[in-house]
Amino acid sequence: MINVLSFRVIAVAKSASMLCAALLVMTGCQANHNSRAALTHAYADPVLFEEQAAYVAEAFSESGSIEDFVEMAITRNPRIHEAQFNIERLRHRIPQALSLPDPTVATTTHLAPVQTAAGEQAFVLGVNQKFVSFDRRSTKASIVNDEIAAAESNLRVTELEVAEQVRSVCQKLLLTRASILITEEDAGTLKRIAEMIEEQFVVKKSVTQQDVLNVQMEQSAIANRLTDLRQKESSNKARLARLLHLDASSDLTITDKLEIEEQRFEVDGLIALATQIRPELKSQIARIQQDQKKIRLAELENRPDFTVGLNWIATSNRGISPVANGEDAVLLGVGFNLPIFQDRIRAGILEARASRRVNESKLDSLRDEIAEEVYVLVDQLESLKQMLGLMQKDIIPKANRTLELSIAEYATGSADYVQLIENWRNVLRFRLSEADFQSQYNQAFVSLVRAVGQLDLAGDDSAAIEPSTSE
Repeated sequence: MINVLSFRVIAVAKSASMLCAALLVMTGCQANHNSRAALTHAYADPVLFEEQAAYVAEAFSESGSIEDFVEMAITRNPRIHEAQFNIERLRHRIPQALSLPDPTVATTTHLAPVQTAAGEQAFVLGVNQKFVSFDRRSTKASIVNDEIAAAESNLRVTELEVAEQVRSVCQKLLLTRASILITEEDAGTLKRIAEMIEEQFVVKKSVTQQDVLNVQMEQSAIANRLTDLRQKESSNKARLARLLHLDASSDLTITDKLEIEEQRFEVDGLIALATQIRPELKSQIARIQQDQKKIRLAELENRPDFTVGLNWIATSNRGISPVANGEDAVLLGVGFNLPIFQDRIRAGILEARASRRVNESKLDSLRDEIAEEVYVLVDQLESLKQMLGLMQKDIIPKANRTLELSIAEYATGSADYVQLIENWRNVLRFRLSEADFQSQYNQAFVSLVRAVGQLDLAGDDSAAIEPSTSE
């Protein structure tokens, strides 16, 4: 009984010793490979972002310029945070791609002990480590690097889109505010007309009560228009609050005024600039580089991976052998896979090449779309500038003069009510159109800034957009 117990203790001690030695050998091999990979493919530490505070439905009051709200949106917008965290997520893939797989440990207990010349064998302990080629692991890490580059470009795309949306909704708020002021001013003119009509109705029998009622209906229509404009203002403020990640009831005030700064645009220069700095193109180029490395990874399937195994067999000095000495057996094995299924490997290579051609064609398509977008926006800006100039220099002055003449002629009986109200409506419509043209011009300009790939309205690469000289 004592001999059996002693044998088991010795066997367990030997098992633990051999297991520790095997794990140390495997760990040393893995550390050596990882250190080589780290020297060749160093990667930046993941950028950890502070945890975002829980959203609280609390009204927020803020006033500032449009660019102030753009800066606030860049730091607070959840879509931008999502893109940032996506980059962080991808960076954690690099050490996974460079690492060797975990070693495996297996034990075998012989239910019926194996009789050998050295003695009776009843227990086997094995450790195996698969060694994936360094080229394959480094290629996978490079593919992840390209994916990170594409994600960083997508972050830039998101920032440009959010900045454009904030500037656009701010321009709509400025338009609504200008429309309210214009409508209130013209409501004052209509009130003066209504007072004149009522006076004429009392003095002259030629002015009927129908004219009085019609002008009162116009005043009610103006009140309805103002209500609608204020509702649009509230809706646009709620949209701006959403872009800033604020409560929808926040009171946001824009200190800018609805005005335009005329620019001179050089279309060819803008298109050339856009094809250099648009993040969508950089993202697509990263995808093409990624496909090229996937081709290399598919070609590496022709190379085998090796597996090294170490097995220890516990041997006792018991058994039927007359020369049993109880010496343990230690086995070293090396194995590798045979890449014999060439159809599968060739198919993987051809798939990767086809994917690269797809992304190359998509890159050409993106360049065409960008050139078209820039050209259309510049043409739209030129058209709006011409229409705005005609409205300001010709149409509105004439409409105001016509209205003043109609008021004077109506007082003398030379003009009727229909002509007077029509002239008043024209003044209101043309002034509102002027404000709308200004807003459309500014919105098209911020779209052009995004189409070129700039985050700031006046970036370092804005040589193709210059202030217009006096005409």
